[in-house]
Amino acid sequence: MILLVLTGKGAFAQFTPVNNLDINTIYIPDSKYKQKDGNVENTEKVQKRIDLGYSFLISNKFDTVTKKVNQWTGMISGSYTQMSDKSGEKDLMPEKLLSSQLGVSYYHSMRNNWGMVNIFSVGINSDLKHIDSHDLYINGGVLFIKTPHPGFSYGFGGFIINALNAPIILPGFMLHVQTEGKFKFNIDIPTEISTAYDVTKKMELKLAFRFRSLSYDTENEVDPKKRYLNYVELPLGLEGKWKSKYFDFMLGGGYMLLRNFSFKEAGIKNVFANTPVNKLGSSLFINAGIRFKLQPSKK
Repeated sequence: MILLVLTGKGAFAQFTPVNNLDINTIYIPDSKYKQKDGNVENTEKVQKRIDLGYSFLISNKFDTVTKKVNQWTGMISGSYTQMSDKSGEKDLMPEKLLSSQLGVSYYHSMRNNWGMVNIFSVGINSDLKHIDSHDLYINGGVLFIKTPHPGFSYGFGGFIINALNAPIILPGFMLHVQTEGKFKFNIDIPTEISTAYDVTKKMELKLAFRFRSLSYDTENEVDPKKRYLNYVELPLGLEGKWKSKYFDFMLGGGYMLLRNFSFKEAGIKNVFANTPVNKLGSSLFINAGIRFKLQPSKK
């Protein structure tokens, strides 16, 4: 799951506008917290998060004779999560979580509508208690993308990640489907499935189902060997977006269908090890965001 999301971020940089700074926030009020590791139940947790993302074009070359494209894109992202205070000594959920990514992708077009994307990224994913080499996440790989026609692409490849502080080779997959017009349908697997309607030229309504999976290195005081936290969430939300030349503003809300987290030990042998799944209860949420267009829209 972690790999697919990382794959999607790098691959979809080829389809999303560059030179935009995105800032998004989400607030999830009190919800039930059930932890199988340590038997923590009947407590409440509030979750707040802010996400930042920026992609920029490094170079873009087009050969008029061969019709080949060579494009370098840079990616910077960060996410800071704050949870309620711990309910006791057995409470494993960190109060703070930080994830960051600095990456670059290289796209090279090939024959018969095929293209190749090379992705490399490095970042710190930590609970901020103690940062060392375990908190350093390095990922890299290659993805082959087929684009039969504009608005439809699919791809596959392989990646090396160190999510458990060990080099792990895993496959990657992506799918991009996007329609145009007043009523739009969008599929960006593994990150989003959505449908949008243009109320006016400057206002859009979107119903979106998203997938999020991140891994962090933490200080597990209950079971020190299980220091790698994997967090998964599935939100379904309705958003309104107001567009202008220099920025877009978004406000929305919805229902968090799933929020699970689990802890694993380091090492390749623990990639598919069964571990207790701890749960944050399903809950309503509200979210807001703004996109600054550092290269203003010409519309």
